Amino acid sequence: MGMHKGKVIYATIYLSVLFALTGCGGSLGVSARDDGKADLALFMDTGKAASAMILSIMAGLYPSGGAQEGVFTPERAAALEKGLSESGLEAVRAKALSSSVLSLDAEAGPELFSSMVSMGNRSMTLTLSPETMRGLYASMDAQTRGYADLFMAPVFTGDAMSGEEYAALIASVYGAGMAGEISDAVMEISLSAPKGKKAVSCSDPGARLSGRRATVTVPLLDLLTLDRDLSWEVGW
Repeated sequence: MGMHKGKVIYATIYLSVLFALTGCGGSLGVSARDDGKADLALFMDTGKAASAMILSIMAGLYPSGGAQEGVFTPERAAALEKGLSESGLEAVRAKALSSSVLSLDAEAGPELFSSMVSMGNRSMTLTLSPETMRGLYASMDAQTRGYADLFMAPVFTGDAMSGEEYAALIASVYGAGMAGEISDAVMEISLSAPKGKKAVSCSDPGARLSGRRATVTVPLLDLLTLDRDLSWEVGW
């Protein structure tokens, strides 16, 4: 697996999550496996304001009217599934649950997560950093970066900005509806022990432990204005 393919996977997934999280929110699940692989699960809901903005952009790109079908369609889900499968993810399943909601499940080998996920004998750690996010941005093609630029996320631009300042910027450009959705949105991140094992600890004191899983909730504004490393470790 080449580095370029790994970056393409990161860019595709993160851009999808970025679109989703500018709306109602989403979830990311990473489950450790005894064979060294990990199961990945994404749930994306673009929300009303973000959906309207994305559809407006798509209408400009696809004047034939395809944008009216919605942000997510079975055809777009199939295209995402095919692209991720060709890039190295295994058992990819993408499904448009509605015009604004998409689910994605896949299997990935450790080489795809080396910069974000580290495995130990009895633990797994997920790390999100400004450097990782900017690396994702740099790996995107020009058109994809153009989409990302619309959100003016400080984690991409490198501008020092608080969550409140970023929300105010979005309100001034896209309106209070979009800013409100961003301010209220959260990312639910779950880290799971391998099957047959129980999550017994998490580095985040606010995590919820249940069976194999440790779940944390992160405000969207913390991710879009990320200026430090965020790490979560689950132990079993």
